[in-house]
Amino acid sequence: MRNPSSVNLDDFSLAKDGPFFRLLVRARLMKPDLSPLPRRAVFFALLTWLPLLIFSAWKGSAYGGEIQVPFLFDFTAAVRFLLSVPLLIAAEMVLDSRTREVIGHFFKSGLLPEKEWTPFAASLVKIARLRNSVLPEIAIVGLILASAFGSRIESSPSISTWQMLLTESGAVRTQAGWWYIVVSLPVFQFLMFRWLWRIGLWYWFIWKISRLDLELTATHPDGAAGLGFLSLAQAKFGIIIFAGSAVIAADIGKEIIFGGASLFDYQMLVLGYVLLVLIIFLSPLLVFSPRLFEVKRRGLLEYGALASRYTWLFHRKWVRGETAQGEALMGSADIQSLADLAGSFEIIRKMKPVPIDLNTLMALAGPAIAPMLPLALTVFPLEEILKGILGILF
Repeated sequence: MRNPSSVNLDDFSLAKDGPFFRLLVRARLMKPDLSPLPRRAVFFALLTWLPLLIFSAWKGSAYGGEIQVPFLFDFTAAVRFLLSVPLLIAAEMVLDSRTREVIGHFFKSGLLPEKEWTPFAASLVKIARLRNSVLPEIAIVGLILASAFGSRIESSPSISTWQMLLTESGAVRTQAGWWYIVVSLPVFQFLMFRWLWRIGLWYWFIWKISRLDLELTATHPDGAAGLGFLSLAQAKFGIIIFAGSAVIAADIGKEIIFGGASLFDYQMLVLGYVLLVLIIFLSPLLVFSPRLFEVKRRGLLEYGALASRYTWLFHRKWVRGETAQGEALMGSADIQSLADLAGSFEIIRKMKPVPIDLNTLMALAGPAIAPMLPLALTVFPLEEILKGILGILF
């Protein structure tokens, strides 16, 4: 199937274009094709973390001393700026390629009939216009600036940290603390909020597609009438989930070590985050459920009627011997056709109400849970954990 001339799939991108994108291109931190990735990943990691180290070392709060939480012991800062920020940058290339593949597959698979090319193209144009708009990113910057005025210190205010020193006259913010709330934290927040905005655009696109008259087939082997490929794009959002989960895990670890907290104090937070992630990244695909229910219902009726006719004829021919006329049962195509029909009906019967499989579920839940696992060492010794694992395996 050829793409309609009104749709330029090569121009679609969740990561390209927009004010921030154009700024990075002009600053030679990236090219229009999103390369080179390491250049801007390293740049933003150093911009957010290295000045904090320099200021902290200058004031003697980088390691030890009278500071209860030295900079180099602040897990949250290290993870947020040296791990999560580069991951949010890397997500651009990962998600850009996968979402473009998904959009192109609507044409390659024949799911999109010719009559729906125009509304499909209109949706892509609308997304591009919203993506390129200056207002969303200005709103994000405004939100970050507003939150900066009420920014809190990421540790107990009753102790001295690399961000805030407690003196006889009160708490005094350090140079590193000022850089943190003015530069480092806003950069992280901007990257995260910008991704949330573009994820919202992707979900809007999915909703628009769900309203089109797609050529769905009940017997498609993916068990989702041909829409199973949508979960491939959703699974790639795991890189953003991991970036957020790593920061949460690091913050919990810091509170356990320096604040005297227990992992059990945060069990509801961890569980809530995992559930929230699954809801955010899986629920958008529920918009296809009404269509899938209808395709399944219609498929069961149509193939049920076909199966009734075929099995009755098969019974008459091979069981009653009414029309076989000496034909050998062994090697007959009738047997294979009966098996194929049964297989098709079984696919319809097992059709999923949403285009999500177990692999997608694990691809989203895994990145949310994985950064939390090292926290178990604060409750259970590593030796006991290893013994338990070996006991289960062997």
